[in-house]
Amino acid sequence: MHIVEELEKWTSDFQQGWMKWLKQSKVTNWKLYNYVKNEVSPPSPGIALSKAKLLLISSAGAYLPSKDKPFDASSILGDYSIRTFPMTTPYSELEYAHDHYDQTAVREDAQVLLPLTHLQSLLHEKVIGSLSDTVISFMGYQPRVNKVVNKMIPEILKIVKLEQIDAVLLVPS
Repeated sequence: MHIVEELEKWTSDFQQGWMKWLKQSKVTNWKLYNYVKNEVSPPSPGIALSKAKLLLISSAGAYLPSKDKPFDASSILGDYSIRTFPMTTPYSELEYAHDHYDQTAVREDAQVLLPLTHLQSLLHEKVIGSLSDTVISFMGYQPRVNKVVNKMIPEILKIVKLEQIDAVLLVPS
């Protein structure tokens, strides 16, 4: 099972279409963008969340300025790195580097993209078995799918394996 079906074809089409236009015109043209369209969903046995260890991943672009550099939010080609911080991090210690969504809501109530408190409540109610000590954040603007598959996902999978994660909650921005 591939994460992206026909990734090589997608990459070739991307290079010959959207990227070629961008290089020539210096302007993004989303009508030329070839969105991924997988036909098959990966089969998976169900899991009991009440016994599962859950990892929170958010594309909010959140990071800890005390230890991390911000994401390259202004890059027209995206930033394919991840940032991690403890699940117990106070919202007041986080910043957001993402130019591709209106940050008003997340700055008023970070729970909309980083439901740390909600997840803690679900843990205490025994809806979730346990929570990862780590939260993963990335900047959700990433037009180069091949870089997501080949760079970012392997970094995330290292954490998933290391922490023996059973389930992931992905909160997109």
